[in-house]
Amino acid sequence: MLHAKTSNKKTRSHPSPRALPRLRLVASLLLMAQAQAGLAQQTDEKSADEPKLLSPVVVKSGAVEEGYVERAAVGSKEPLTAREIPQSVSVITRKQIEDQDMATVTEAMRQATGVNVIANDTVSNQYFVRGYGLGVMYDGVPSYNGMTPSHQLDLAAYERVEVLRGPAGVLRGSGEPGGVVNFVKKRPRDTFGFSWEASAGSWDNYRAAGDVTGPLNQDGSLRGRLVVSNEDRRYFYDHTQSKKWLGLAAFEYDISPRTTLSLSFAAQDQDVDAPWSGLPAIRNLADPDNGVYPLLDVSRSTFHAPDWGRMSYKTEETTASAEHRFDNGWVAKAVVNHRKQHQYYKYAFVGTGVHPVTNLVDYWSQRGDYDYTRDGLDLYASGPFELLGRTHNFLVGWNTEVYNSKGKFAWGPDFFDVPFGDTSSLVEPHIDYASGSENETKQHGLYSQVRLSLADPLTLVLGARTTTFKAKSRNRAPSNPTAWRDGAEADNEITPYGALLFDLNRNLTLYGSYTSIFAPQTQEKADGGTLDPRTGHQYELGGKAEFFDGKFAASLAAFNIRDEDRAYADPAYPTSSFYLNAGEIESKGWEAEVGGSPLPGLDLTAGYTRLTTRYLKDRSSQGKSYSIASPKHQFKLWANYRFAQDSDLAGFSVGLGLLAQSSTQSSRGWRDQLLNSGYGVVNGRIAYQIDKTYSLSLLVNNVLDRKYYASVGTPNIYNFYGEPRNFLLTLRAAY
Repeated sequence: MLHAKTSNKKTRSHPSPRALPRLRLVASLLLMAQAQAGLAQQTDEKSADEPKLLSPVVVKSGAVEEGYVERAAVGSKEPLTAREIPQSVSVITRKQIEDQDMATVTEAMRQATGVNVIANDTVSNQYFVRGYGLGVMYDGVPSYNGMTPSHQLDLAAYERVEVLRGPAGVLRGSGEPGGVVNFVKKRPRDTFGFSWEASAGSWDNYRAAGDVTGPLNQDGSLRGRLVVSNEDRRYFYDHTQSKKWLGLAAFEYDISPRTTLSLSFAAQDQDVDAPWSGLPAIRNLADPDNGVYPLLDVSRSTFHAPDWGRMSYKTEETTASAEHRFDNGWVAKAVVNHRKQHQYYKYAFVGTGVHPVTNLVDYWSQRGDYDYTRDGLDLYASGPFELLGRTHNFLVGWNTEVYNSKGKFAWGPDFFDVPFGDTSSLVEPHIDYASGSENETKQHGLYSQVRLSLADPLTLVLGARTTTFKAKSRNRAPSNPTAWRDGAEADNEITPYGALLFDLNRNLTLYGSYTSIFAPQTQEKADGGTLDPRTGHQYELGGKAEFFDGKFAASLAAFNIRDEDRAYADPAYPTSSFYLNAGEIESKGWEAEVGGSPLPGLDLTAGYTRLTTRYLKDRSSQGKSYSIASPKHQFKLWANYRFAQDSDLAGFSVGLGLLAQSSTQSSRGWRDQLLNSGYGVVNGRIAYQIDKTYSLSLLVNNVLDRKYYASVGTPNIYNFYGEPRNFLLTLRAAY
């Protein structure tokens, strides 16, 4: 067994001085809003019987009871129930977010059925479904390559997170067939609402957040919402510290009873001192190319990166929309999304595994500075129409996005033969940028979807999209600047969609769906051109049910994905890097999910996924598993029970969760060399509703203190322990 030196540095029991101004700002905003709560409540009582201009689906504040079942717009532009969407869909609702004290997108994705979370570093993760990466939509606007491993906003900004599993090409164009996540930001309400929370947890984890919303004029036609959060925390591994703040301001204005303009602006800064990229494994000296690299068995607090490392993300997102609701039930909407992000990093990481005899490692250092800009526009109209005596629905839209990334990078000096766990010899180097690059992708497409009511129990859904895609890149200073070089492209690529839904009875719907795949490729063919886009399809068969007036839902689905026309090494050119459109992959399995409130006081969600992936046709891997980092079996459970008001435990609630999965391998392609056993982690929570306004909760993650690797990567990096047992105490107030 290897032993690593760990830090004896004492952790603080209070926030750092740098964090105090932000915490005071949050506290001041909360106190100001709280002081107005009584007056606003009186105003609400006086206006309760007055007619409202609108009756849309509004976002509720934290003071309103919600459940774990909610409509989703990810399968169509207008919110639909799960039974109306002929694909697998999960929704992480605001109530579940608060019941589990979630703060980050990573925590939400860990609870979503079928999602496999793989860490990159302290703040960035990759997300996979059915063996493929997830795409992303921000308030329904598709964003190319924006989910993995891009940095996301704090969950305080969102009302819900929608996850569609399987291809989503009709609405978002090009992308991997794993699925898409739609982040739905909080919207202003037409009645006053104010909530705040403050929490403290293990490893000096401090957080405060506030949310205030309501009308801004007498008739309620102008509404606003302000959300703020501030976090100062450390982690279970030594030295690393993160500071993050978020601000969201949102406004809605009814220029007429049927027309609403919306505008929101969100900003988030996160700075990380001594960021962490995981442990190394043990070197395999006998067979480094094919042998197994054993994982370290050290204290989970072990940290081996230099303290001078740092990483920062600054994110801004502006969203504007205009929506008109016609008398005949049609809706027309335009949404513009502008998102920009700046990333900076400088750190050193282990470049070799730990020597089994000398306990020595080598380090590599690097520095990078990047800017990412996304500009998206989505236009659509949707509504009912009459045909042959029946009512149907039609959707037509067009969206476009321009994504630009540019930055500077340099490798720094290497550090050789460093005792593992002792970073005292790693002096911070001066690193001048040595290279620069810029990449840009543009895509746009026209999409449509029609829902035809063939008979009372039978609905046919047909859809299609045409996508034009073009990528280009160039060198920038400090590299020698070059002209733009063309990359992957496609012109009016068509992705069809079809589904059939049959309502077996008032509670159960059976469905079958066909969805297509489209993803551009950059590999070169022998004739000098680039490969045609990847194509393929998914077949999904399943059933969805609703019970207890829609408060409880269940689904069961089987799927088969064929990913075709993949890059296949050209056998006619064994010594050259030329490819053919001949590769093929299969991903198949089944999923089961339940969620909602089956009993008074009980909210639960549970999901099971069985998945196998394999190369059907590949030059070197044919017959082997494709996504070796995806578990064959995955199970997720969370249940929260509130005791009845007439019981001896009135006011108390208890929660219990389980995250379990079977064995996996390297997330970076080291087949049969980095092996990770399966694990099961139990989480728990107890809460007490002190009175109508205040509640107190204690969350305990990894109750049994299971020691396990959450994911494994390479012999030198990306091997992450799961969190040890930890606690989070949260005080909430809602008015």
